[in-house]
Amino acid sequence: MSAVVSAPGKAFLIGEYAVLEGAAAIVTAASVRAVAHTASPERPGADTAVVRCAHARAAAFLEARGAGVGEAPAVETGGFTLGQRKLGLGSSAAVVAAVVGYHLAEGGLDPAAPEVREHALALAQAAHAEAQGGGGSGADVATAVLGGTIRFVERRAEPITLPPWITLGFVDAGAPAVTRSFVASVRAAATTAPVAYKDAMAMLTDAAGQFAAALDLADSAASFTALRDAVVLHNRGLATLAQVASVPILTPSIQAIIELCASAGVAAKPSGAGGGDLVVLFAPDRGAVDRLAERLRKVGWPLLGDLRAPSAGLRVEERMPTVSRLTGFFKLSVAERRRAVAHATGLPIERIEELASAGLDEQRANHMVENVVGTFELPLAVATNFRINGKDVLVPMCIEEASVVAAASNAAKMIRECGGFAAHSDPPWMIAQVQLDRGAATGDVDAMLAQVTAHQEELLALADSAHPRLVGRGGGARGIESRRLADDMAVVHVLVDCQDAMGANLVNTVAEVVAVRLAAITGWTPGLRILSNLADRRRAHVSARVSPAALAGKGFTGPEVVLRIASASRFAELDPYRAATHNKGIMNGVDAVVLATGNDWRAIEASAHAYAARGGQYGPLATWRADDDGWLVGQMSLPAAVGVVGGATQAHPVARIALEILGMPSGTFLGQVIAAAGLASNLAALRAMATEGIQRGHMSLHARAVALSAGATGSEIELLAERLIACGEIKVERACALLAQLRSTC
Repeated sequence: MSAVVSAPGKAFLIGEYAVLEGAAAIVTAASVRAVAHTASPERPGADTAVVRCAHARAAAFLEARGAGVGEAPAVETGGFTLGQRKLGLGSSAAVVAAVVGYHLAEGGLDPAAPEVREHALALAQAAHAEAQGGGGSGADVATAVLGGTIRFVERRAEPITLPPWITLGFVDAGAPAVTRSFVASVRAAATTAPVAYKDAMAMLTDAAGQFAAALDLADSAASFTALRDAVVLHNRGLATLAQVASVPILTPSIQAIIELCASAGVAAKPSGAGGGDLVVLFAPDRGAVDRLAERLRKVGWPLLGDLRAPSAGLRVEERMPTVSRLTGFFKLSVAERRRAVAHATGLPIERIEELASAGLDEQRANHMVENVVGTFELPLAVATNFRINGKDVLVPMCIEEASVVAAASNAAKMIRECGGFAAHSDPPWMIAQVQLDRGAATGDVDAMLAQVTAHQEELLALADSAHPRLVGRGGGARGIESRRLADDMAVVHVLVDCQDAMGANLVNTVAEVVAVRLAAITGWTPGLRILSNLADRRRAHVSARVSPAALAGKGFTGPEVVLRIASASRFAELDPYRAATHNKGIMNGVDAVVLATGNDWRAIEASAHAYAARGGQYGPLATWRADDDGWLVGQMSLPAAVGVVGGATQAHPVARIALEILGMPSGTFLGQVIAAAGLASNLAALRAMATEGIQRGHMSLHARAVALSAGATGSEIELLAERLIACGEIKVERACALLAQLRSTC
């Protein structure tokens, strides 16, 4: 098997720009990765300057050692973008490191070995400087090769460990910056305005030193205060440098993010060149970062909750990135499709072949539910063409309804051709509810709720004590909220970060534990103690932009289709009767993925429909508009309480394989996949209804299903389906008559 090697992205924590003058920078490896692997016709090599330079440097090194070198690899950079827009995570540095690592691995060297990494670092830095015309510090390349967190000064990297009291978060500031042009302008300012340039660099250098010193302080509270002060000084230095160099390092968006974070006691600064790219947050705990998520999202700056740091450096991967564009997939036999999925995902063919016999056996079923008498099977299909934030995914769908999988795949193809889905998620918070009844208590409800607020920290600690292992994994209680329901009834919510679990059992335990203490604090009587399935704190947000050209066809121009779909969306916004059917089409895609991955589709349905009525009238989950360029833009926020650990995700053998096809995603990314499947299904349905009508689109697959019901087998199915469509009467009775005629003539 040929090598598959990946390298991480980077995020500057402090010292950008100052590192150009010899000051120390601290940089951490981010969890997005560039992956280099052998090129093939469906995965062609990347012909870019960084790939060519990395290939040439590695080739010269290996040839000097007597080793041959093949062609330049293909490189996948899914995850470095949000939709079509780059996030400023150092993709070029990660690519050059991955290409060098790939060639070293192909030459029989281990990219993770310390002595090999030394060679890889020298080769990658030289290649990156050559490809980009010099000018950079090399810190991004060093981070891509070494991983972890490094102190970088004068082209030397020293690994460091971040203290446990610091938590990082990342926010998309909304616009990419061109690092090389910013650096060139800053360097020019050293000549055109030397005094002001020196003052700015002095502030940036002092800030980097204070930041590094704060990491070494023993007292965590004092350390965070010192770090926050260092970040404030750094931002002042950037503001001065931006004025001197006449470059927009601190855009209005970045400044607003910094101010919003400061109001919550969280430090923030641009990571890297600035100018609209990534903003890094520094907080004393994960909850402080996550509590900002909704405030940031409401003003257009998503918290990138799935982006974590630090991450490993160069490493060999077990499988290639997935390719979801499988031309002619629907024409293959079932066995051929399994082989195509194995090839597209890099999974062993033996593992995918288990789907042929991986149904739920009676013994396993008997341990899952009560009174088992048998099992009930549904088709498991794979939707193609999905690309989410630059990453290809094949989407498993378990569903009995004809045309849903084909329609979602077709819509995903249109969206893919226009840049793919952009998605982000809320933190994985679930709500534990404790109902409180007045009973024999005295005092009004507002006074009682004030007591709850006064004991908030105690209640949070008590909730965490119920699940210490969850806290150890980075989850746990995040907040206490209370609401008056009536003069004699109130409810207390405990917000719990469930990480990669759906969280029902976790949250129910928290509710039980906290209820006892609430009774003692308030004197009121606890009633129900259970999770809420309205997961409005745990949404996946997905959007897509489709060109008129991609939508044109079936006798309609692209602009006509755009307007018709936008009108159909407005119909659903104005009329709950239409909204119910609109949302049913969305849930066709959503439920199919939820079921395939072993998650609770009933909880997802309840949550989605309750969320659709949050404004007092039932409305559409997804909306579509024509933008200023005439393109169709769709957006949807979907409660996505799904997990990848526990329950049927592990107990059901097919669900486990489905998660492997998806690349063993986090719970957060699985929620984004589910939302994308829903939005694709919605687009497909609206386009069909806005053009030829829904029946024509369903006719072919429905005819096959009717042919099966009539008893057709093998080649009879397609022949009978064609005759049913031709006669225009797709009914079982008619199919039986036509099948009898067909067999009598054979």
